Amino acid sequence: MSEQQEGSVKIGEYLRIVLRGRWIILLSFLVVLGTTTWFTYKMEPVYQASTSIIIEDKGRLEQSVFGFSGLLNSQTMIANQVEVVKSRTLAERVIRSLETCPYRDNLKLMEDFDENQRPINFNAKVKTLRESMTVEPVKDTDVIILKLLAGSAFEAAYLTNEIAHQFFTQNLEMSKGEVGEVRKFLESQLDSVRQKLSESEEALKSYKQSHKLVALDEETIKLVEQTSVFRAHLNECETELQENTLTLQNLKNKLAEAKSTLVEDVSQISSPMIVEMQNNIAQKQALIANLIAKQSPGYEVVINDVEREIDEAKKSLIEEAHKIANSGVSSIDPIKTSQDLFDQILRADINIKSLTARADALRSVVGSYETQLEALPEKNLELVRLMRDAELNQKIFLMRSEKYEESRIAEAGKTANVRIIDPAVPPQKPIRPNRQLNVILAIFFGLGLGVAISFIIELLDGSVRTVEDLEKLKVSVLGAIPTIDPEEIARRMKRHGHKLTSEDRARLTSKLITNFSPKSPVSEAYRSLRTNILFANLDKPAKTFVVSSSATKEGKSTTVANLAITMAQMGSRVLIIDADLRRPTMHSLFKIERQVGLTNALLGAYTLDEVIKPTGIENLDIITAGDIPPNPSELLSSNAMRKALTLLQQRYDLILMDSPPVIAVTDAAVLSTRVDAVLLVVSSGYVTRKEVDRAIQLLGNVRANLIGVLLNGLDIKRIYGSYYYYYHYYQYYYYYGNKKKPHHRSRDEAIPAEIGEPPAQQVG
Repeated sequence: MSEQQEGSVKIGEYLRIVLRGRWIILLSFLVVLGTTTWFTYKMEPVYQASTSIIIEDKGRLEQSVFGFSGLLNSQTMIANQVEVVKSRTLAERVIRSLETCPYRDNLKLMEDFDENQRPINFNAKVKTLRESMTVEPVKDTDVIILKLLAGSAFEAAYLTNEIAHQFFTQNLEMSKGEVGEVRKFLESQLDSVRQKLSESEEALKSYKQSHKLVALDEETIKLVEQTSVFRAHLNECETELQENTLTLQNLKNKLAEAKSTLVEDVSQISSPMIVEMQNNIAQKQALIANLIAKQSPGYEVVINDVEREIDEAKKSLIEEAHKIANSGVSSIDPIKTSQDLFDQILRADINIKSLTARADALRSVVGSYETQLEALPEKNLELVRLMRDAELNQKIFLMRSEKYEESRIAEAGKTANVRIIDPAVPPQKPIRPNRQLNVILAIFFGLGLGVAISFIIELLDGSVRTVEDLEKLKVSVLGAIPTIDPEEIARRMKRHGHKLTSEDRARLTSKLITNFSPKSPVSEAYRSLRTNILFANLDKPAKTFVVSSSATKEGKSTTVANLAITMAQMGSRVLIIDADLRRPTMHSLFKIERQVGLTNALLGAYTLDEVIKPTGIENLDIITAGDIPPNPSELLSSNAMRKALTLLQQRYDLILMDSPPVIAVTDAAVLSTRVDAVLLVVSSGYVTRKEVDRAIQLLGNVRANLIGVLLNGLDIKRIYGSYYYYYHYYQYYYYYGNKKKPHHRSRDEAIPAEIGEPPAQQVG
């Protein structure tokens, strides 16, 4: 057999397996499809809304001072912001906001009780919110996509927008945090300074009125003014020192999670050059204090020059600190630390040290003026003190007011570094369940599962069902006898305008169908079997046959009767011998008395002529089993049996013997040695391949002439579905074709072009 033919056989076998399991496939398909559809339509829909947010780092430089690209910092920043959006802190902030929102009752997330009426606490709501959202960065951009799942389109969009809004608000608060802390500090200081100014002015007024003093001498007034000025400068310096200390603390808190020791590391960056630069800045700060104290001609120009030198020294100091950090001498990792934050911390630390030096210088100047004021007369001294306090408080109030306004402007100018690009909108349809997709998948899965089950059943099923199964056992298949479904025939005949009478039903259900319905397809199958048997060995035609089976109830007796009838119909003198001396059934088929039969003749009680009985069918006689003996095997293997067969062969053209099953007892094996040939009947779907193979082996052990195997009870509709149409067409054509012909043919009645002969030769 060629590869193409083998492939065709395999494909055909696969198709037959699918056809045989069509009801399993249909059931699996309906169960899977029905279950999936039911669950799909019972599932609560899940909607997904999304919003896109861009992260803008306005303070980031394209190139860091360490020589690394800003891309790494950008990627780290985006990853950090993704984690912030997913954080528990932000989720708690959102839940607190939703507690007071006007749509609280419309949000399933904010329900206080679950389906079992158990209370849902705050932490459970936070957990549910975090589990329902996903945050993903968009590749090669500074954009992140926030997606959220909810039970309704409105809730999905609303919660997504609320999370984005709270993220924006939190980012804005963090951005304003440093400046806001300074503003709050100045605001608190401004109130106390205003109160002190009012009290000092009131005290000065009262003192002047009570002591009748109007003014001091010019030298004293000048001394008081200078003392107030330096006191104001000292107070301003201390205020800036507090601001920088507060700023440094704020920066330290921001980087606490990233590197808690960063501020200390920055502060401890040291080298001889850095120490020298710090001392130089301190000296210049002291020089400014002295210049202000002396107020020599042109001192303001000199002060401006010194301040410029201080700024240059600070820049040099920062650059030197960068070099030390980048060289690996310190513990600072310039890759993990952003250049902007590093500079801010370093600048704040330098400012603190610089302002500390300046404050110390100003304190010494103020101390000298305080000493001069102590030398004034007691009466004037008290007035000087009151005037000094009033003027000092006024200058401090003015400077604090100016600083406060500057901090307010700076805070107002701070913006968030995130921006919502596309707010979420309610989705048009849920993302799950995808009903259309689920149904399509259920269709394919149901069909696939049914096919898989069919193939598994086929693999586990070792029974012989088809002619192909027998051919795999390497035996000659002489024919296949199909089954008849009278109800199916009645339905088809009714559809074609015919009515199945009770007589027709009796003919169909009769086991001697070759006699009562010679034109039926089953009769044709028996005639085909007859032909194959007669032509099995033309050189030495067989005259005596034993018909057996591997197990009981496989239809061997019915086969013997119908095969004998077909042989008698062609004019041969045929004899049936019921050699099943254990459970004889042949007499019931022909409705003849069983007594006075084979056993009686073999025991010598009767002659062969006395036990031979007519069947009522021309050219066909029968010898029934007779009385059931206690030792059938010994009786069948006796010389009496051999002599009887020799005499009967002289009187009949063909002798067919019914025997017990091969596997059950040894009767068939014994008889097979007395006859010319053996025919093994196998019932479709009733016995396994192992049983058939065992029967063949037992017959081979006694060297029986097994001419072939007959497949009985073949359910063509169930096994060969595509052939079922032709089978019923033949059945209709031969059995009912002479009654009435329809005016036109339907699809069920289409006649193939090649039909011209009965299908009997095609069955086997």
